This record gives sequence, C-alpha cells and structure tokens, in this order.
Amino acid sequence: MRCPKTNIALVIISFFALKSVVAQSYSTNKEVDSVYFLNQPKIESLVRNDSLYEATTLLNETITYSKKNNLNAQLADSYFALGKILTKMSNYKNAETYYLKALHIYDSLGSNKGKDIAFSGLVSTYLLDKNYTRFDSIYPIAQRQSKSINSELYFKNLDSEVKRYYYAYENQKLYETSKFALEQLDSTDFSKITISGTYEDISSLKNRFRLSYAYHNAIAKIKLPNNKTYGYKELFAIDENDLKVAFDNEDHDDAYRKLGTFNYYKYLYYNQINKNLDSANKYLLKSDTYKYRALIDFENRNAKNGELIYKIINTEQQLNLANELQKQDAKTSKILIWITTLIGIVLLGTLVVFFFYFKARKNVTKINRELKESNKKLIDIDKNRLEFFSILSHELRTPIYGITGLATLVNQEKDEEKRQSYLDSLISSSSYLSVLIDNILQANKLKFDKKELRQKPNNINNIVQNVIGTVKVAAKDKGIELKTNIETFDDSEQLLIDKVAFSQILINLAYNAIRYTKEGHVCINVKEKKRTSDTLRLRFEIKDTGIGIKEEHRSVVFNAFENRTFLEKNSSGSGLGLYIVKTLLKSHNSDIDFTSQPNVGTTFFFEIDFDIAPTAEDNIKTLSAYKKEMHVLVVDDNKVNLLITKKNLEKIEGYHAEIVTNGREAISMIKNKAYDLILMDINMPDMDGYEASKHIRMFNPKIPILALTALNSSEILMKAQEAGINQIITKPYNFEDFKAIVLNHSNASDLYFNCIAFETM
Repeated sequence: MRCPKTNIALVIISFFALKSVVAQSYSTNKEVDSVYFLNQPKIESLVRNDSLYEATTLLNETITYSKKNNLNAQLADSYFALGKILTKMSNYKNAETYYLKALHIYDSLGSNKGKDIAFSGLVSTYLLDKNYTRFDSIYPIAQRQSKSINSELYFKNLDSEVKRYYYAYENQKLYETSKFALEQLDSTDFSKITISGTYEDISSLKNRFRLSYAYHNAIAKIKLPNNKTYGYKELFAIDENDLKVAFDNEDHDDAYRKLGTFNYYKYLYYNQINKNLDSANKYLLKSDTYKYRALIDFENRNAKNGELIYKIINTEQQLNLANELQKQDAKTSKILIWITTLIGIVLLGTLVVFFFYFKARKNVTKINRELKESNKKLIDIDKNRLEFFSILSHELRTPIYGITGLATLVNQEKDEEKRQSYLDSLISSSSYLSVLIDNILQANKLKFDKKELRQKPNNINNIVQNVIGTVKVAAKDKGIELKTNIETFDDSEQLLIDKVAFSQILINLAYNAIRYTKEGHVCINVKEKKRTSDTLRLRFEIKDTGIGIKEEHRSVVFNAFENRTFLEKNSSGSGLGLYIVKTLLKSHNSDIDFTSQPNVGTTFFFEIDFDIAPTAEDNIKTLSAYKKEMHVLVVDDNKVNLLITKKNLEKIEGYHAEIVTNGREAISMIKNKAYDLILMDINMPDMDGYEASKHIRMFNPKIPILALTALNSSEILMKAQEAGINQIITKPYNFEDFKAIVLNHSNASDLYFNCIAFETM
C-alpha cells in the first residue's frame, strides 16, 4: 500500500519541528543547570586513580566554558592541570604547549603563584623528556620565581635538578647539587614557606625532599672514587620504607628503578667490600624484584597510555560530529519558519547530511581498525625487543663467564701447552665479546646516523689475515676448518679503506658462518673483478657448510631482531650481525646477497670499489732512517691501561716510557723534563686529557700528543683538534698498527693539529 505524498510531508515537518524543540530545550537546560567551574580536588582524585580519560574530558569541558565566558584565571588553571595529565601520559610536547599557555595567562593576570607552578611544570616536563638544553634554560628562571615568593616549589625544582644530573650520569655535579640541596633544606623553616602546589600530606613534604636529596647524594658519593665509604654509610642510613614514601609521588616504574638501584648498591657493598654472600644475594634478589616491577609497570603504563590516546582521539571525533549535528539542528530550526516553501531544499540537505554522516562513520571504522592493527604491531615489536634483551643478557654473560674462568685456569695451570690452549680460548672469548659489544653500539648508532667512512691506506691481505686471526680460535673450538682463497696482490699496493668498518663486516660474516656450521669448513674468498688506474673492484665471498637458509626466509635475513625467528632452534645469537653488515655496506655504496641450500651451506657475497692510495715510499724511507732513543710519557688513571701501554712501548726498539696517573702531575713533569712523545688518556678525574693538552700547548706547541681512548665519534675528533692533540688511537688496538703510528710521530716535532682518526680492531 502506498502512502500519499502529503502524509509523508506532514511526517517530515513534524519530525523536524519536534527535533528543533527538543534541541532548544536541551540547550537551555544545559546552560541553566551546568556551569563548568574547575573542580580541582576532583581532577586531582581522578589523576591519582589513573582515571586520566575522565579527567581530560572534564578539563576540556571546563576550558570550553572558560573561553566562552572569559574566565581567564580558571582557563589558566585548566591549562596547567591538562599539562600535568599529559606529562603523566608521557605526551611531553603537548604538555609543554599547555604549560606555556597557562604561563602566558598567569603573567597577564600578574599571578606570581600561577607563574611559579607553570615554571615548575615546565621544569618537570623537560626533565622527564630528557630535554636538558631546555631544562637548563628554564631552571634558573623557575628558581628565581619560586625564591621571590618563598615557595616550596624551589625545593621541588631543586629536586628536579638533582635528578637531571642523576639521569645524565654527571656524578660530580650530582654530588655538589644534592649536597647544596640538603644545606638549603636544613636552613629553611617550612612553617613560614608559601605553598604553591597541591599535596595530600604537607607535613611530610620536607622529609620527602630530604630523603630524595640524601639518596642521590649517597649514590653520587659511591660513584665518585674518593667517597665510596661515606656513600655506602649514608646509603645504609636511609630506611627503605621511608624512601618508598619519598618516591610515592613519582611514576611507579621510576620509583621501582630507584629502589632497585638502592638495593643493588647494597648488594655491591656486601659482594665487593664486606664479602657477605648471604646479604649480597638477599639485596640482589630485592634489586631484581624492583627492576622487574619497574619493567612490568612500564609496559602496563605504555599500554594504558595507548588506550587513553585512542579514547581521547575517538572522543574528539565524536565531539566534532556532535557539533556538526548541533549546527545542522540550528539550521533546521530557522528553516522551519519557511518549511512550506523550502521543503525541497530541506529534504536535499537532509540527504546530504546523512550521506556524509555514514561516510564519516565508515572512515572512523577504518581508522579504528588501522589503529588496532598498529597497536598490535607495536606490541609485537615490544615483545621482540624484550626477547632481544633477554638473549643479549645471556650472550654477554657467556663470554664474561668464559673469560673469568679461563683466566683462573691460566693462573693455576703449570703445563705450558695447556696454558697456551687456555690463553687461545681466552682470546677467542674476549674477541667475541668485543664483536658483540661493537654490534650493539653500532646498531644503535647506525639507526640514527649514516656511517661516515674514515679511509686510510691499508693492505687488503693484512686486513683479511687480521680477521682470520680474530675468528680462528672460535672455528678451532668447533672443529671447523677455516680456509682463505685470496688472489695474489702486490704487497706494496695500498687501498683507501675504513679498516674498522670493513673489518667489522668480514668479522660478522665469519662469526655468523662459524656459528651456524656444525662440521665442515668456512672459506673466505677475495677476487679481483675490475681495475682502473685509480680504482679496484673486489668481490668477497664467505662460504660455509652449515645449516643453510630457506628461500622463504630471504626477506628477513638482514633485519635486526626479526632474523632470529627462523633460527631459534639453531642459535642464541643477538640477531644484529647481518643487519649491521648490510647497513655498513650501504656506506660503501654496496649491497650484500646470498645463495643457500638447506643442510648444505650458504654463500654470502658482495663487491666494493676501493680507491687506490698513492705510493708512500719516501715516507717509509724517512721513518726507517730515523732512529734515536725516545722518551715517552704515558698519562692514564687506570693502572692496567698504564701497564699495557708501557709494555707495548718498550717492545719498540729504543723507546723508554715513564708513567703518571693524572693530568696535573703530567703538566708538571713535562715542564721539568724533555719528552719526545706523550700518550694521553682522555677520560680522567680532576683534569681530563683535553684540559691537560691545552695546558701543555701553552708552553710546548710542538711535542706530539697522541690520545688513547675507547670513544670514537666525530665530536671526539673535533674536541681533540681544539685541544691540540695530534692524533687519536682508539682502544683496543692492534700492536703493529700502534707501533706504526708511534713511529710515524718519532720525527714529528713540526707536526701540529694533524688530527687523523686512527681506528683499529
């Protein structure tokens, strides 16, 4: 049965009229019954109970109302409260925005207390974001503001500065700042102080500050070389339960980490100083428990923050949609007056609205589905990273345990043949540990920066033989034959090669082949592919008779972490080696590929174009012709490093070494005695190698200064050049390379600022 068109029109008119009346009634009631004043206690209660979504919704409503009614003071308070919530959610960028909005309004209102809390909020946000540049710029401003009104936030900001040096591992500044904070706290009468923030228990505020300062002061003393005893004494004087209360206002994972550190240093005391194994194990167990809690809490907080962000985004979309519907209702109310003449336009408009409404819903559904998929991927990545750190812990402990055990066996063994066998295994374990640590550091560095090659003349045969020497013990331990097949090259021919980066490529591939080969052999082949007057293209192949790789796994072989998914039953490696190889080869404008057959073996191969270095016969003749007694001063605060460097120097004919343990004493000795060469450690207490070198250059601009450091970056090279250091030797180094660079400076009295990065394996 068909309805008359007039009835349809009447129904539509009635619907819109009723909808308009209801909308107007709802709007009027809302304006009369709901005035959105900031309910600070309720906001604080919601934040304490982690009801951040409800708190954010309430604040958004308050902000909207405050803007509409020009309630600037309430608007500033709402911005500040929203900044605190976003900081708690680790959304530091947006938190900074809202704190700055609040600060601008407080400043326009002349509210000193408002400016005080806004500055303090920015200090906390920059601290948690590890943005120390902005922290250092805003901190003195915040302290001047707090001091001007005698606010307790002066001590909260001071606590943030203490944590800033704690997080940045600046132990000397940590000690000085925490000591200053304790002195300031003791000289302040809290009964006369102005309270700017909000606290559950003001009476215990001073004690909480004191415990936090004392904890960080004790940690700083333990880490500093001359205050360990006092540091442990002060650490044991702190009650753990009181410390828990002091850390109660911090995020749980951060509090648990600090409590874990608190118990870990107690473990170190009983393990290294008091030698009480039962107590040591007790505190180690407590430390691990707190660290585990911190990890769980961190995971839960990240998951919860993800859900909150999703809910907030979804709510904003719903609010926008509701605003659009309200606007449409307002239009409909006006059109109702002319409904009899404009019914066609109203119907058309309604159809358009419904069309976009359903289109918007479809888009929201699609976005929600994509967000869920993205969240699942993030959870999988986090799971893989946790698994990686678990594996990494095992990978590090294994060679460390081997090194410790083998060193003991070497010390106890009388049979020279067995001692040599133990020493070979010890070298293998240390080489593997060095490669593993290099891989970890390299993976983190390459993720953010492209590797800049530092090319110097080197012989390809020597580099390959050094690689063979590094991995041969590992192959011997597994009973695997290690072969090389290198085309004959002119020994005098030098190629421009970044020895460290290129050696790391070959070492990772060789170790990888040995790890996945149970029996048979591993072979390194080097072939000449193309030669011009200036360049030489070489092809490198690393073949093994190992487990092989299935074709279906080709896409993940060179991915960090992922490449372990198909090798879990075959190896416990870190999963970084091949990723680093492929990344380093990109810096050489090359790429890597492989052929493989499961249970037969794998061949990895790549080609690199090297520039041929100019011949240096004249330099060699000059060096070989120059001989005299050389007196060298070695400066290092580590006695083991001093011994190693001194012995290596004395192995060079005609060289005599004197040692000194700090920079100031070195300056004094150089002023009173003539030396031919200085070997200077970079990282030393009191006066580091840079400062010592600057002082030496003031009265002796020509003596060669070589820096010994385990650090390796362009920043180190730049600082060395500014300090007047001639050359960098990166530890650990190969003796022959060390000897060559020392001899190169034997007649280098006219050299100055010849800062060339000397890197070896």
